Parts: sequence; C-alpha cells; structure tokens
Amino acid sequence: MHRTLGLVLLAAFVLCANTGWAGLSVFEYPSAVLDLHDADGSCWTGMDAAGAYPVRVVPEAWLVGPPLSQESAVTLPTDHWIDLAFSGRLVDGAGDDILVVETGKAGEQALLFITDGADQEYLLTKIIIDNSMKQELSTVGIDLEGVTLPFVPRALRLVGLDLGGQSPGFDLSHVRARVSHDCGPRACCPNPVSGAFGVSPYTKLIWTPGSTADRHVIHFGDVATDTPAVGVQPRDANTFAPSALGLGRTYYWRVDEVGGTDSSVVVAGDLWSFTVADHLVVDDFEAYDLRKDFLYETWQTRGWAGVSLEHRIVKSCRQSMSLYYRYDSTWPCEVVRVFETPQDWAHPQADILQLLIRGTPGNATRGAQLYLALSDGHTEQGVPYAGDPRILAEPHWTVWRTALADFDKIDLASVTSIAIGVRPATTNPQDRGAGTIHIDDITLRPALCLQDRDATAPEGRLPADLTADCAVDYRDLRQMANDWLYDRTRLVAVTAPEEPILWYDFEGDARDWAGTADGQIHGRCNFVAGVYGHAIAFTSPGDRVTIPQAAGVFARAREAITIAFWQRGDDSTHLNDTICCSDYVYGQSNPALAIHLGCWRNPGQYRWDCGYPWSFENRLAGRHRTKDEWAGRWNHWAFTKDIRRGRMEIYHNGELYESCTGAHTPITGITSFEIGAGWYGHYDGALDDFRIYDYALSPAEIAHVATRGTGVLPHRPHAASDLNADGTVNFHDLALLAAAWLRSGLWP
Repeated sequence: MHRTLGLVLLAAFVLCANTGWAGLSVFEYPSAVLDLHDADGSCWTGMDAAGAYPVRVVPEAWLVGPPLSQESAVTLPTDHWIDLAFSGRLVDGAGDDILVVETGKAGEQALLFITDGADQEYLLTKIIIDNSMKQELSTVGIDLEGVTLPFVPRALRLVGLDLGGQSPGFDLSHVRARVSHDCGPRACCPNPVSGAFGVSPYTKLIWTPGSTADRHVIHFGDVATDTPAVGVQPRDANTFAPSALGLGRTYYWRVDEVGGTDSSVVVAGDLWSFTVADHLVVDDFEAYDLRKDFLYETWQTRGWAGVSLEHRIVKSCRQSMSLYYRYDSTWPCEVVRVFETPQDWAHPQADILQLLIRGTPGNATRGAQLYLALSDGHTEQGVPYAGDPRILAEPHWTVWRTALADFDKIDLASVTSIAIGVRPATTNPQDRGAGTIHIDDITLRPALCLQDRDATAPEGRLPADLTADCAVDYRDLRQMANDWLYDRTRLVAVTAPEEPILWYDFEGDARDWAGTADGQIHGRCNFVAGVYGHAIAFTSPGDRVTIPQAAGVFARAREAITIAFWQRGDDSTHLNDTICCSDYVYGQSNPALAIHLGCWRNPGQYRWDCGYPWSFENRLAGRHRTKDEWAGRWNHWAFTKDIRRGRMEIYHNGELYESCTGAHTPITGITSFEIGAGWYGHYDGALDDFRIYDYALSPAEIAHVATRGTGVLPHRPHAASDLNADGTVNFHDLALLAAAWLRSGLWP
C-alpha cells in the first residue's frame, strides 16, 4: 500500500473514553495506523490468521485492535516502517508500559520510537529478537520510567532493520501500550491524532472529555482561523460525525468544555487538525487468491467476458485483474461487481472514478468502445471512455478517469454495482473483435489539477500557476510582483576559517588532512564523483567510517564545535537517517553528538543533537522545506554550537537555515564517532569534504567553506516566478504568465 496514500484508514478502535476514565490507565491495542512506508513499493506481506506466509496483508486490519490470531503478523523488512496511534496518552506505570510481540525467533531487529503522532519523536530502544530459530512468539517489554518528553506521546513507530528469518524482516504480531485518558479540565486525546494524514472520509471525531465538563461545544471547519460551533454534546458524549469530509482536504476542530457548576465558564480546547486521504480504494485486486477468495465470485462476467488474476502484469502491489473481451453486435461483454452493501460515493465528495488499464498488442480495437457502468439498484448508466480506443492495444498502463457527474441518472449515495466492458461503438456488424486487457487500482478521487485540463492529461499544475491553486489569475501576478527582479546569483562576504581539527576529503580513503585521526572504512563503501574530486558512498547497513582517536579529537571541542560537509542523499530508512554520531547504547545512553537528515516520499526531517547528557533542550529540529535539500543534488550543510552563548545553528548551502538558544550543555562524554550510520539507522547516499572545527564558525567563515572562498552561494532558492529558469524574474517571465492568463487546470 502506498502513501500517496493508498488509503491509510484511521478507523478508531477502542475509544470509549469518558470522564469515568480520568486518573486510570489501561493497556490498549493501537487505535489507528497513522502512517507507513513500504520501501519496495510491492505492498505489505506477512502471515494470515492461519500463519500462512507470504500473503498480502492490510496493516490497518492486522495491527489496529487485537491481532487476527496468535499466528498473524505484518513483516517489516529493512527500510519499512509503521506509525501506530493510540486512543490516549502513553504513560508510565508499574512494570513494562509497552509490549511488542514478534513471531519467529530469528534475530530480527527494529527501532522503536515514541512520538506525538506528528513531528516529534524519541528513540526508546533497538529491539533484538532471540536467534534460536524457533517458531515462537517473543514479547519485548519497555518501561517508560525515567523517560521525560516535551510532547504528549500518542504513537509508536517501528522501523525494520534486517532481513532475518524465513519471512525476511521483523514480523510484528501486535503491540499494546499503557494509555491514560486523564485530561484535567481541558478536552484531550483527539482521534484522529492531531496532524494525521490519510484519514478515512467516513471517520467520526472522538476525544476524551475534560474532568469537570458538563457539556461539550464542538467547533469544526476547513479554515484554521475559522472553526464555527457546529454542535453541543451532553456530558457523557465524546463523538461527533461531520456531515461530509472531502478527499484530500484538511480540517480543523476543537472541543470547548462548559463547566457544570457555572455555565458561563468555558475552557477553550486546543486546535486539532487532520487531512483526509487523497483517494478511496474501490478495488485494488489484492484481496483475491486461488484458495477461497476467488476473483470470479466477486467480479462476475456477462456475455463473452472472462476474468482471472494476473501476477506478472501489475501496476502496483502483487496482482491485477485480467479481462478477456469479445465484442460484437449480438452479445454484451462486461465484468460486474455487485457490492454486498450499497456504497455511498457522495459522502466523501469524490469527483472522479479512476482506474488503470493496460492493453495487449494485437488486441482488436476497430469499432470498439470501452465503457464504465454504475447502478443504484434501480437505474444502470454507462459512460464511454473519452479517449482513443486504441489504448486496448497499447502495452503500457493508462489512467482512465471518468467524472462522477456524468452518472447523472444514478444515486451516488447508493451505488450497488460497477461494470467494465467493451462493446461495438456502432451497429455495424463488422465491428467485432477480441483481446485481453488488464485492470488495476479502481479508486475515487477528488477534482484534480491536470496539466491540460483533460481527463487523459497527467497530474500537475501549470508552470504559471505560482500559487498552486490550479488557476492562473491575479494571485499569481501578485506573486510575480513580489519576486520581481529576484536574482538567484548571490555574492556574500567570506572569511577564511581556522584549520579544522578533522578533515576527510574522501579521495579514495579516509585520510585526516588535519593529521590527527585517520578514519577506518567498514562495510562496502565505495567512492564516486563528488563536489571536489571523489566522495564516499554509503549503500549498505554495515557501511560506515569510524574515528579510532575520537576522544582526543573531541576533547578540543568541549565548548564549541562546527561540523560541515557536502551531502547527496538517495533514500531514507524512515523520516531521517543518521549522517554521523558519537557513541550510544540503545535504551541506556544517547549520543552527545548526532546529525540526522532525511527524505522519503516527501521532505523529511532534520535533527542536530549536541550536548552531554542528551536532552531535547540541546536538539535543533524541524522538517525539510523541499525534497532537494536532501536528495537528488549536492547540498552543503554546517552545524554549529557555542555553549557560552547557548546557541545552536544549522546552515544550508552557506546560509543560515535554523537556530535556537538556551543550549548550554557541554560537549563531553565522546569516546567514539562514526560517519554514515548510527543512532537512527544507516545513511543511504554520499558525503564529501567532511570537516570538524573546535569553534562555532561565523556566517562568513561558513560561506567560505561552502563556496571554497568564492562567496558565490550554491543552490540559492529558486523563485517560483522564474518561469524560464534563467535565474532572474523579469519581463520574459511576465510574458509566459500572460500566455497562460486565466487558464485553469482543475478537472472535472
């Protein structure tokens, strides 16, 4: 399942939280899957209720609530991860507070993070299963005693690290955690978790009421600054069902508590948000098999049609539907799915019915007409394919979109069946033929921004749509005016820095040009073209460079430090990879120094940890603004700390990127140091010109290092208004904007 998002259903599970729960904590199973990533893009596999492997699994069904059985599991190989949310706040109690159950003892490993369900996390431990090669369950307990967090913990993230066992990877049976619903006077524990993506359009909003609330006033809307009151609930109620949630849209809500003794006292709630999934799956053909869930029992044929499962020709995951067609003027030829329960396609405010189709060379196309048909049990209506019927013979996947508004005779709130067929376009008896096509991923989508405002056009906005609202209008002209005469080339003042205390140029080795600590290369690192000569590339989990004399090197940087390097990432284990870090022991001690950068499907996160003992006060963290800050090109990064000023800074391509104050903890306790791997997992990518200084470089000194003294900054941010990409915004760009004036790409 993909997080474009596939559909990460945030179906709530336990969630009977009420005022009677205040002060109590109970063990619960997860209530939702917040996010997940399949690095192979091949869908999730694992064990079914009978323990059979490999089978296609749905993590939401396997891991939300109790497990299907003691035999079921979801497999997390290397670079696979999943975020599991709970209905309340994770808390410490007597004994273990988190129980992770894995099936099959084959030395599997996974990282376990506790998170706020959004952008803050803490790495609890590395789970290592016994390697006795027995097909038994392993229960790993984690005690939260002594763990202090600056955020409300609502979720757990598990990251697979290995390919151990006959089902390669960490086989997650289930997770339970100690959860509290004690809120105090203010409503808390929203479900969906605030900031969640991929929420079901049919979800109900659930919260834990405040301890003194007599009634609840629910505010809800799609604008953060305008959430009108939409309902009042009595004391014992804690759910609200929005009338309709649109696919891909973000909503905001809060619950104000009105006191029981004084109705004039209102405790305003926090503002929460969630984003609905960007599509709804009708059928992805992954639930069928050759044992009991037969495709032909669900997709029934009419006329000459025939269906079968296809495992070689697929667009996503493991299988698609193969449809044999034969059309003439005497017989229909279609395949029909009748839904067990009528489908409400009006509620999610969908605009498009989309599927993927792949033809076969040699298929008959003359006089053929592809069509989709829907029925509401009273009326059936067909809509023909609007494109070229020759796609029946094209051996590549084509997106077939149909506007739901075209089914104007159907009650879309009660769709009872869907049919896909091929028929003659006319009554000409010569219009006949046969062939085989493949169908995959039937989904409902919202209105889309298409490049040519045509059903067959690829997704994407017009270049002149500067404000990304799928239209070229006065808003884009205003944006261009703001960017007018912007010049990407920027010359800044530079000052040569003092000599570094460690300097690896990675010209075929890890020689220290500062002369004190040559590095040792481990694993299968190789050398590739870099910014200056060669660079070192890390591609495998065991790849790293260690500094044997680390204690001596960092003894000179107890009060201030700068770490600078060129970096080009390829992939991330999860939201971020460890570029470099000092010594640590999972679950016992955290590194005094660590740099994490990352990017997976979208811009990931950065983390700059500096200070001993480790603390959140000595962490500078955030989310990358664009994907190319991490992947696809070389970027220069510099990380500084000066404990006398209590200031930490991050520089990106020679310019200040982020900073914080109040970080006065000294840089001590370092006995080892590694590059290319570490605390959060291994780094996939290349590094060049890695330097460490024993003081916090000034902006001019960092610009000198990033530009080799030229002062011409690399990769200055590109202005969206620079439509011809010549580095400046001028009349040439205005002419391109005028050529697209008042064009809209929104379809339908």
